[in-house]
Amino acid sequence: MRFKLILSVKPENFGNILPVSYQYELSSCVHRKLTDNVELYGDWLRMNGFLPEMNTKYRLFSISNFYIPRIKVEVDRLYILAKRVQLWISFLPERGTAELLNHLFLGQTLLIGDRHSKVEFLVDEIIQNEMPDFTQTMNYLSLSPIVLANVRPNRSLEYIGPECPEYSQAFIQTILDKYAYFYRKEYASDFNFDLELLTPAKRKGIFIKRFTADETKIIGYMYKFKLTLPPVLHRLIYNTGLGEKVNLGFGCVEVLK
Repeated sequence: MRFKLILSVKPENFGNILPVSYQYELSSCVHRKLTDNVELYGDWLRMNGFLPEMNTKYRLFSISNFYIPRIKVEVDRLYILAKRVQLWISFLPERGTAELLNHLFLGQTLLIGDRHSKVEFLVDEIIQNEMPDFTQTMNYLSLSPIVLANVRPNRSLEYIGPECPEYSQAFIQTILDKYAYFYRKEYASDFNFDLELLTPAKRKGIFIKRFTADETKIIGYMYKFKLTLPPVLHRLIYNTGLGEKVNLGFGCVEVLK
């Protein structure tokens, strides 16, 4: 279940400058809005058959980057030159989700940024998108970088791109791991899997927790691709993201029309 949020830029208090690497701050802000009302959030999860404590390793939503019609970039700062921006957010649970989103977000402000610059947004509209008809083979566009990694012997992460021989295996394994976590069972059936890039992959380095002791850099890739999977797994990645670090604002995909 996907929604488009239309937000007004409110520069009066904090200005109009975002960090270029804003994905973590955006995802964290949305998650706080969802979970601040613990009772309402818990009721929504239980209504859809999920336990509140399950929503720790993976989040039940995926969030895109901002779509900003006019920008200017200087070093690591992004100047918003438009009065309104757009944002897409998808949820795996469907029962009561539109009502929850309207209750918690419509008419509310989102403050996004780091220690050097922030932008305040007002949620003007929330529009529910029509669910795609999921088939065996679908074409997608990444709306935020897709992140995959190998674990080195010293337990550190090595971010990998589509040119890596292990990329396809890591790609499908993250999907199967997420399915097992949410549905509490392995995906039992054999199935056809194929990943084909339709455009060259564009490498993106995104800072997380910038200007803090926990600052780190995550490497992801943006591209269009063709993917063959069972429809239930297409639905899962469409609504909850693809790859790793989705809870930090990565891996949101859109179906190519």
